[in-house]
Amino acid sequence: MHLRIGTRRSPLAMAQTHHIMGLIREKFPQAEFTLCQIATIADRDRVSEFHQFGMVGVFAVEHEQQLVKREVDFVVHSLKDLPTTLHEGLVLASVPPREDPRDALCGATMASLRQGARVGTGSLRRRAQILNLRPDVTVVPIRGNVGPRLAKIGGEDALDAVILAQAGLRRLGLDEASSETLAPSLFPYAVGQGALGLEARAEDTAVIEVLKAIECPQARAEAEAEREMMHALGAGCSLPVGACATWQDGRLTLHAQVTSIEGTERVVADQSAPPEQARELGLSVAQVLKERGGVAILEKSYRGHYPSFKSL
Repeated sequence: MHLRIGTRRSPLAMAQTHHIMGLIREKFPQAEFTLCQIATIADRDRVSEFHQFGMVGVFAVEHEQQLVKREVDFVVHSLKDLPTTLHEGLVLASVPPREDPRDALCGATMASLRQGARVGTGSLRRRAQILNLRPDVTVVPIRGNVGPRLAKIGGEDALDAVILAQAGLRRLGLDEASSETLAPSLFPYAVGQGALGLEARAEDTAVIEVLKAIECPQARAEAEAEREMMHALGAGCSLPVGACATWQDGRLTLHAQVTSIEGTERVVADQSAPPEQARELGLSVAQVLKERGGVAILEKSYRGHYPSFKSL
């Protein structure tokens, strides 16, 4: 069995892809792979902030084109970067076991951040949430791979801290760079964060069968609930919608939060359901957020920042 895998070229993307190859080889020892690396529009443009691209799925469009053109058999995505609406004929074939989804503050803890500290992030969600908790800090937009972001901490006129995904740090062997993992009850993570999404052509049943063999049912349920909630809100991955999925007695609880861009407003919602009703759970949480003013916050904050955002 030979599989062609589409992946980005970054160190984290490559680490994630090799992780998936290892999982597949555990189930199918004779599997062979060809890596098909591609630079996405967001990889080529290292200057613009994510929301300035004016499109959803800036890390996924080229990969979906690879699939449609049959240049690869499946693609490894960071699930948080994969749009909730996929290209026609493509499916989210598998969600393998999820890594720690929490955000990490690197360079300082929340308690030790000085008044007026400079905190770097390329995420509008993280910007909104840190300002909600610490309105005194200055948020500095940053782009780039994990290593260069960490290198911006310290030194003259540098950053006091940066916010990164704990999962990315762990996959790169950089756990020690995390000063504090942020409690998702206060700092809910991005939809799909810490999870990988394997996208394939719906018609390729043999490939899907292989990918299903490494799926984690719990991670799939969390992904379906979170992504359905985000889709119902009409929110792309660069909008300030945070989520937190937890389990108790076999039931899935989804906590979600919408925060205004300056951190001055937020609404939250919590609902629970059995895992087989994960999508219904996501819709229910989205409805509560709407009723509490979540969409109004998104529209007010982003009409001038995110032209593709559609009113509901």
